[in-house]
Amino acid sequence: MIAQVLVGVADPALRREEYEQAARLLAASAGVHGLRDRSHPDVARIERTTPRRLGDARFAEAAREGTRTSWSHLVEVTLAS
Repeated sequence: MIAQVLVGVADPALRREEYEQAARLLAASAGVHGLRDRSHPDVARIERTTPRRLGDARFAEAAREGTRTSWSHLVEVTLAS
């Protein structure tokens, strides 16, 4: 459930063009879920868009940050903006 909520929070970040934050949240979702959740339709869309907008290196770094940062902090930061 938490993994799906993180994807749900990544969606508005993506819509606000906060691509790095969307990538972090997606990585945090995968960390909570244990794997990438391919059942959620927004995952594929966010996974396609964020690397295209950030480039591979920035996307990879944001994803690493997402796995090292608490998911609750990522949600708090995203929803506060």
